[in-house]
Amino acid sequence: MTDITIQDRYEKGEPSDTVDVIEYDADHSRAFEVNISKAEALTALSRIPENTVRWINADGQYSQALLEKLGDAFHVHPLVIRNVANTDQRAKVDVYPDFLHIVAKMIYFRGDTMVVEHINFLLGKNFVITLGETKGDVFDNIRSWINSEGAHVRQNGADYLMYLLLDAIVEGYFDVLETLNQKTDDLEELVMADTAQEHLHAIREIKKALLKVNKCIWPLRDVASLMRNETVGLIRMTTEPYLRDVYNHIVQAIDSTETSRELLSSLTDLHISNVSYKLNEIMKVLTIISTLFIPLTFVAGVYGMNFRYMPELGQKWGYPLVWLVMIIIAAGMMYFFKKKKWF
Repeated sequence: MTDITIQDRYEKGEPSDTVDVIEYDADHSRAFEVNISKAEALTALSRIPENTVRWINADGQYSQALLEKLGDAFHVHPLVIRNVANTDQRAKVDVYPDFLHIVAKMIYFRGDTMVVEHINFLLGKNFVITLGETKGDVFDNIRSWINSEGAHVRQNGADYLMYLLLDAIVEGYFDVLETLNQKTDDLEELVMADTAQEHLHAIREIKKALLKVNKCIWPLRDVASLMRNETVGLIRMTTEPYLRDVYNHIVQAIDSTETSRELLSSLTDLHISNVSYKLNEIMKVLTIISTLFIPLTFVAGVYGMNFRYMPELGQKWGYPLVWLVMIIIAAGMMYFFKKKKWF
């Protein structure tokens, strides 16, 4: 029988009952997995040693019953547990007596696909719970820092870990914007070289991606603002400057998004201008050809009227002479157009 890994369950959309746990203090850190379907495991998970921070990361699909058990173990309000499954919520922060509920959108690229993942944070006195939609996130650097001896994160509490997680999400926005800007630059080179209908389609796709980023990041600015201004015991005074830094990064990301959208608008105008220029060149060539044939058609029409008494029809050299006249007319017109720089 083939074993089904946790990753397989995520890809198949099957519910998972395992969470990743990292706990640390100033001198030690360790990572392990816990099966939250077992009541005794949840009880043990909620008993956090003194001066220890526990980060519980749950990725994937979880049954409502398991989430409710997790909420009971950590004394999370039932309304929060019910709202975890609502992925249409905007970024926000709700303040409760013993914890904060923070909602955000995490954005990153998985291959060439941009992933927008809804994520919930529960911040307590000595724990942080992250509830994501799918396997994968932008927190690998934080895990590495926790595993490093003497890391600054080990000297601080759960609120500092929450700051790092939010900052990683914002840095993920910058990474996505950088990727989209690179795509825009590459597309600009293609538009300058040639004009094709698929270029306009690519511009629209990048615009849609930027719109998603913009919709996700604007509400997060209010989250960072409320967290650094909210007088709650879970956010220490020493952490507030870091949250202010996150707020500034969010503002920078918003500005970058607006700049990228302006660049795309300019690229759209460039594409339309190139199409118009190409059309004008085609019309110019067709107009010159039509203009050349107007006098030639007149000459051919005159000598094609089949009147009985036309002196030129009886001339031995009449036919080549007419050809010579038409060639001279065409050459003269081409010389005139060239002199006027019409082509």
